[in-house]
Amino acid sequence: MRTWINVFIKFWWFLQGIILLVFGFFVWIPISVTGILVIVCDCLYDNRNHKVRVLSRILLMICALAYMIYVGMLIAVGSPQIWFAVSLIIVGITDVILSIKLVIS
Repeated sequence: MRTWINVFIKFWWFLQGIILLVFGFFVWIPISVTGILVIVCDCLYDNRNHKVRVLSRILLMICALAYMIYVGMLIAVGSPQIWFAVSLIIVGITDVILSIKLVIS
């Protein structure tokens, strides 16, 4: 069971990084840089070196919190449709839960 959770976490963060990387080119280049950072942290979160592992997990947590702040601003100011707002909230909560799981383990 533990390996399936780790595979899901790696896939989730890799997917987040790819989405940020691809859509960042159309919107704003620093979003693409954030996507690259998420992909690198995803590759390094189970590294043998303890300092690298902890740093990558902390960076993933910071990215998840920044995403939640961005989603909150988008919902408050942009007033998206209900389904889009709910999907953004679900993705944000999933990011935070997976980040907490990584930091705890």
